Amino acid sequence: MENEFEVRDAKAEAVLARIGDSLRECMPKGYGFMLMIFSYGAGGNLFYASSGKRDDVVRMMQEFIAKQEQEPMA
Repeated sequence: MENEFEVRDAKAEAVLARIGDSLRECMPKGYGFMLMIFSYGAGGNLFYASSGKRDDVVRMMQEFIAKQEQEPMA
């Protein structure tokens, strides 16, 4: 069954692929990356590329959000 929320954007995917390839080449050993891009406005779309496994990226984002919510905004 296809995900009803899946949005494909060839241009966004091409940008992510190019930047992801560049990041992968530059990363120090033992480091990973996740890059998110989004369109502005109501109903905007979000795309991401990562060198990590999906479960690891989700866990990392949960930890990041929890930390951000605990610390006062500068």
